[in-house]
Amino acid sequence: MKLNPNTPIKLYARQSTYVPGEGNTTQWMQITSGAFETYYCEWTGSFGDRAMSAESLGVKDSATIRMTYNPDIYEKLRTVRVLIIKNADTSGIVEGEPDKNNPNVYELWGGVDNVKEENQFLEFRVRRYEGL
Repeated sequence: MKLNPNTPIKLYARQSTYVPGEGNTTQWMQITSGAFETYYCEWTGSFGDRAMSAESLGVKDSATIRMTYNPDIYEKLRTVRVLIIKNADTSGIVEGEPDKNNPNVYELWGGVDNVKEENQFLEFRVRRYEGL
């Protein structure tokens, strides 16, 4: 598989925490792996039949992402809700909440594939984040 990782992204996972006496709080925490917080991927927008299929499901903007395997990212993509900020746009998260009007904010759409279970590449689809 050939990979051309030329698009920077940042990833945020939704995390819920129970605070005694206050209740449950939910926040978006940036996914880091060691010292890394920005990752590079191959970003391919949807077009043709794939875009038509997505449109029939109500998805206006979607893409396919391929990136090198990272166990921290893979685990989060499999287990919690994840936001993907295209071009590592710093205005994608405002005061701890995703900006639904920012065109660079996407969310995981479907699952994540550890390609051929070789721990070499991840592939997943995203759709434009539209809020709750």
